[in-house]
Amino acid sequence: MEICVFGQLIELTMDTLIATSALLVSIAALGLSIYFWKRSFRPIVTAMVKTHAAGNEGTLFDLEILNSGTLPAKNIRLYAEQETLNAAFGKDADQENRRRWLSCFEPENMISILHNSEKVRCSFGLSRANDLGFWKYKAAIPITIEYEGWFGKKYTQTQVIQIIDSDSFTGFLWD
Repeated sequence: MEICVFGQLIELTMDTLIATSALLVSIAALGLSIYFWKRSFRPIVTAMVKTHAAGNEGTLFDLEILNSGTLPAKNIRLYAEQETLNAAFGKDADQENRRRWLSCFEPENMISILHNSEKVRCSFGLSRANDLGFWKYKAAIPITIEYEGWFGKKYTQTQVIQIIDSDSFTGFLWD
């Protein structure tokens, strides 16, 4: 079989078809490798409410920020809408406690750098039975995390943190 390419007749043999197919598969594999490398070769910053201590009186929480990506993250800032925070507050959410436990959302408390596979924590309030603590137990709070990669690319991620005992997803543990 012959085909015309750029005005020249080229004879197609089985060897030529196999070599062309191999070249096309290699180009596709290279393209996919570059695509997935670009998606994974970056910082990936997430937040989670972690149990600091728990007992029969209440549960103390930390907010943990983790970089599970392959590069350090810079200038990490956390944001939450005031109305979603208000919906999650318990009866002990006075002004002093709000200042103390919501300071992670203040712009001046930016995390300058967080290396890959590292985490940082801050105190994040407490919950008690009948919503008597700072947080209502099982409240869900949507937050936005903004940060930069090592090479200056900016990322924005939205996620939901939940006020729940991180030591037991059911709320029951052996003593």
